[in-house]
Amino acid sequence: MAPADIDALLEAVHDEKSFGSFLHALAADFEADREMFEADPERYKYSSGPLGWEVGTVSDFLYGAAAEASRRPPLRPQVAANPWKRCAEMLYTAKITE
Repeated sequence: MAPADIDALLEAVHDEKSFGSFLHALAADFEADREMFEADPERYKYSSGPLGWEVGTVSDFLYGAAAEASRRPPLRPQVAANPWKRCAEMLYTAKITE
């Protein structure tokens, strides 16, 4: 799944079902990033992964989401009032921050 699809799914999160769709796409995006990285690790040696992933482990990802949950102001300029979307925003932000 292309990153633009992730962005669109993030914007569409409004309930449990749409959050689940976002999570599925985010997982597929991570897997694709890892496959592309492993195919040519030298190319991405000093940068984020091919699809923008800055983290390579589940624990780093979760720490990033937790950091976004407590960051003031948050990295995303417009924080969602809907809790499903806010959770999706925290996970998306964890993808792109170290």
